[in-house]
Amino acid sequence: VMGRLHTLELENFKSYKGKQIIGPFKQFTAIIGPNGSGKSNMMDAICFVLGEKASNLRVKRLNDLIHGAPVGKPVANKCHVTMSFEDDEGKMRSFTRSVSGAGSEYRIDSKVVTPQQYNHELEEINIFIKAKNFLVYQGQVEQIAMRNPKERTQLFEEISRSCEYQADYDRLKAEMIKAEEDAAFNLNKRRGIAQEKREAKMEKDEAEKYQMMKDDLAAKQRQMYLLQLYHAEKSATSASEELERKKLIVEELMKKKEECDEAVAVKQREHKKLLKEVHKMEQKTLEKEKEVTTQKPRYVAAKQEVVHVKAKLETATKMHAAAQRSAETHEKNVLALKDKITEVEQKKIECEEKLAAESQSLDMQLSDAQVTEYYALKGEATKRCGVLDMELNKLLQERETDRNALQFEQRRLVQASERVKNKESEIERNARQAEHLSENIQSQTALLEDEKKNLRHLENQVRESKEKLEKVAVELNEVSRQLADAHGDTAESERNRRRNEAIDSLKRVFPDRVYGRLVDLCQPSHRRFQLAVTKVLAKNMMSIVCDTDETARESIVYLKEQRLPPETFLPLSILDVHPINEKLRELTEPRGVKLVFDVIQCNNPVARKALQFACGNALVCETAEDAKYLAYGSASDRYKAIALDGTLFQQNGVISGGGQELKVRARKWDENALRKLKERRAVLMEENQQLHRTRKKELDVEMKRNQLVQLEQRIKYTKNERLKVENQTAKRLEQELETLNGELAVIQPKIDEIEQRMAERDVQIEKLQKKRDSVTDEVFRDFCRRINIKDIRQYEQREMRFHEEMQEQLKKFDNELDRLKNELEYLKSDDKSLREKQEAEKVKRLAKDLVDLKKKEEREHKKLKDLEAEYEQMKMEIVAKKAAVEDSECEINVVKKNAQQAAREVSAEEKLVLALEQAIVRRRNERHSILHSCKINGVEVPLIRGSLADVDVDEQTPTTSAEDASQPSQPTPEQMDREAKITINFKSLPEALKELEDEEEVKRAVEKLAKEVADTQALISRISAPNLKASERMEIVKEKEAETTEECETARKKARKARQLFEKVKADRYKRFQECFEPVAQKIDEIYKQLSRNESAQAFLGADNMEEPYLEGIAYNCVAPGKRFRPMDNLSGGEKTVAALALLFAMHARNPSPFFVLDEIDAALDNTNIGKVASFISERARLDMQLVVISLKEEFYNKADGLVGIYPQPANCTVSGVLTLDLTTFKQSHLDSSAVD
Repeated sequence: VMGRLHTLELENFKSYKGKQIIGPFKQFTAIIGPNGSGKSNMMDAICFVLGEKASNLRVKRLNDLIHGAPVGKPVANKCHVTMSFEDDEGKMRSFTRSVSGAGSEYRIDSKVVTPQQYNHELEEINIFIKAKNFLVYQGQVEQIAMRNPKERTQLFEEISRSCEYQADYDRLKAEMIKAEEDAAFNLNKRRGIAQEKREAKMEKDEAEKYQMMKDDLAAKQRQMYLLQLYHAEKSATSASEELERKKLIVEELMKKKEECDEAVAVKQREHKKLLKEVHKMEQKTLEKEKEVTTQKPRYVAAKQEVVHVKAKLETATKMHAAAQRSAETHEKNVLALKDKITEVEQKKIECEEKLAAESQSLDMQLSDAQVTEYYALKGEATKRCGVLDMELNKLLQERETDRNALQFEQRRLVQASERVKNKESEIERNARQAEHLSENIQSQTALLEDEKKNLRHLENQVRESKEKLEKVAVELNEVSRQLADAHGDTAESERNRRRNEAIDSLKRVFPDRVYGRLVDLCQPSHRRFQLAVTKVLAKNMMSIVCDTDETARESIVYLKEQRLPPETFLPLSILDVHPINEKLRELTEPRGVKLVFDVIQCNNPVARKALQFACGNALVCETAEDAKYLAYGSASDRYKAIALDGTLFQQNGVISGGGQELKVRARKWDENALRKLKERRAVLMEENQQLHRTRKKELDVEMKRNQLVQLEQRIKYTKNERLKVENQTAKRLEQELETLNGELAVIQPKIDEIEQRMAERDVQIEKLQKKRDSVTDEVFRDFCRRINIKDIRQYEQREMRFHEEMQEQLKKFDNELDRLKNELEYLKSDDKSLREKQEAEKVKRLAKDLVDLKKKEEREHKKLKDLEAEYEQMKMEIVAKKAAVEDSECEINVVKKNAQQAAREVSAEEKLVLALEQAIVRRRNERHSILHSCKINGVEVPLIRGSLADVDVDEQTPTTSAEDASQPSQPTPEQMDREAKITINFKSLPEALKELEDEEEVKRAVEKLAKEVADTQALISRISAPNLKASERMEIVKEKEAETTEECETARKKARKARQLFEKVKADRYKRFQECFEPVAQKIDEIYKQLSRNESAQAFLGADNMEEPYLEGIAYNCVAPGKRFRPMDNLSGGEKTVAALALLFAMHARNPSPFFVLDEIDAALDNTNIGKVASFISERARLDMQLVVISLKEEFYNKADGLVGIYPQPANCTVSGVLTLDLTTFKQSHLDSSAVD
């Protein structure tokens, strides 16, 4: 036993407030308590006192370890933890670590020490804080098992302390490798110097032979350059003489050209004057057209007013006719009523006369005595019936009153019925009028909709024309601007015109067979590629692409027949096209390199084959240097390359530059675009004129709108009329009818009431009459018997009935007269003549308005006709003036042709002059080039006057190669003047070579000499140039050899020493590592079996690198009892925990610490595994180690020797209380009871 943890003293540490002493700790102590009580803080206290860093104690700063500090209320300004440790001799030692301020203080037995001394003393008792061989944190058991092999290796290095050798190991290993590399380098250097020594000897032998060949080469070069210089000077002299003669011819032609140009200028001034006149006339015509356009709506408006007033007049005439018919009918009705009244009055008079005559004839003849007696009896009867007569008379008067009232009401009823009937007729007429107006509105509305549709159609046409006109105008302006910017309005040359006519004719004669010129079928993707593409396409650029060779032959025949210039054709059917090398598209160096074929846009897919034929696999580069690199940079891979400036490098070594001619040919791309722009402008101008003609329909739109407005006004007026008829008039008539019906409804009840009252009164009268008749009969009884009548009433009734009948007939006449007079009064009150007069006045007014509007229409129409006539006259004048302009243009064309012919003659002669000048310059440049080559190549040319020093040689820049320097730059005039003073001595040149006249003969002679020079140069180039200082070089090589030998030996000794030092450190590191690893590897299987309580369980621990295990990983695998082998990842949580514990206990057995602290290692264990682990720990505790375990499971901590209980106390923050319990007495009691049993 190496010692044991005795007690812990905590003061204000985390949740442990105040000073608390925990312990003494047993061999197997379990710390228990609820979650959050402070168990893990106990673990942190142990780690803290053993020197753990704050970051591993679950705090950011050491001050946070003070109780209450995390909540901002520390109970003190410091805290400490003291561990009392009892060694194997029973001696107690204390290790104290405290926190004050922001730092820690370490004490051993109350003596302050440094952290290093503190850690050293802990390591002396086998407690290593870095390796943590004394504790397992909560939740880290499985992580220990799941560490990767490299992490396990690191763990073993820390435990074995072999990592202390790692820095020396790495340093010595690096020094050994470097020393061995230096030794190998010196050895190779020594071998190289030996080879150099052999080469120096060979150079000395070749020097003399090389010098002889160089002398021969110089003689041949001198003769070749003299031949070239002689004939260059001779050609320049003859060209100068011819140039003087041509200049005189050009002067004469220029005078003729100036005369023609002056004639063209005169004609153009006359033409411009005519154009100005045409422009003025067109302006006046436009103004006149505007007047016509303005006058047309006025005329249409006047015409529409006539139509409108005419329609109103027709309607008013119809209304007047209807009113007149109504008035005539009314007058007839009045006259008829008057005649009827007169007729009834006459009949009444006749009836009165007839009744008077009948009354006299009906009177009875009584004697005077009888009459006297009658009146006497009548008086007596009256006396007797006095009261009854009074009542009877009263009733009779009332009946008469009611009868009069009844007759009045009956007359009212008849009159009201007549008025109702008339009002219903009027309502019916009003309804017919409203129906007529509705039909009129419906027909006018349908007409309005049709006209609106027509108007919308016209408006759409005009709007579309406007929109299209705007777009066309914008595009036309843009095209014109582009043409102006590119000077595209310049006249087309005669040659280009004929070439364009040729291709147009071929495409027309051979449609779908001739596709066009290659320049028209494609274009560079960007302007910067134009020069390069033009250079690559070369003569194929203007070639015509067709489908077959047969088409090409037919086209050639056609061109000959039409006397058109010859053309080159590219028949697609017979072109031999090489495939594109796809590898070239993957080139990244130099930067920006592309296939020429890829930078050209092909407008017609059929032309791709011709384009590929013309381009091949040529590459385009940003600069000439890049192109040269692709062409000649590699001996194996050479490509045809061209720079953006037009410099072309071919694989065979031919280099051709851009120059002005290439730029002129590159303009073809712009000319092609300009030609298309001109064609587009012509199409747009034609479309613009067509749209302007369509836009004149705006006048029709305006006229149609005026018609619609007038039609809508008529509809509105008609609707107002119908509204008035349907609402106001109909409403008024309905109200009047309702009033009349109301009167009828009142009259009839009155009549019924009177009739009922009269019937009741008649009953009363009849009763009184019977009473009176009985009294009267009694008085007249004797008298009636004498005159032989039944009663006196028979006499009186006959007399009275006659009078009553007479009154009844007269009353009928009166009633009829009253009815007719009332009807006459009603007809007179409804005067139809007033309405007829109003309608007549309205017709008269509208007729007058119509006459005035017709006169206005005639005036506007006459004015419109006059304006149109003037407009047509102006148009005819413009046509005549334009004809004069065309005649002027014809005259201009004639004088222009003369001027062009003169210009062509001048141009032709100037071209000859230019050609001669260029020939002279070319010969002079050729002479300069030859002299330049002589100077560069060191060829001594015999001179009479001057020196080759007067020939300038360009200095080479860092980016200019020797090959570039061999191509002289363009000489300046000053250089040419200096070189002209050089006189060459041609005496050494053979006469036979001087007498050569034909250029071909001269060329062949030069080529022959050049071949001899090239052969000699090739022979020299195959022989390495000898070093004339070979002996000096030999001495230098010998000195190097001696120095290298010494350096090689020194490096070899240094390498041997470095390897010896490295091998020693390697052996020490290996020994220390293996002394730890081997026992653990041997012990782990046994411990795993003990933990599993099963001999079938297996654990393996093996190093991946057996020679140096610390450099690579360590594999750890376990086979659980009763299960097959599975990787550690696939084991259950409990199995991983057991495996981790086996590794921990095996490592602890090799390098045991005095105590072992485990935090909740049983969290992932089931009851079975808990029992196994607890039993194993109990056994180990009894044997060779002290264990402190934090646990929450009773199955585990019930096997402990002592318990430390942690519980929370009530407070604002967590405050932990501590209880301890010694279980050994209980275990002993249990053992004693078991023994007794």
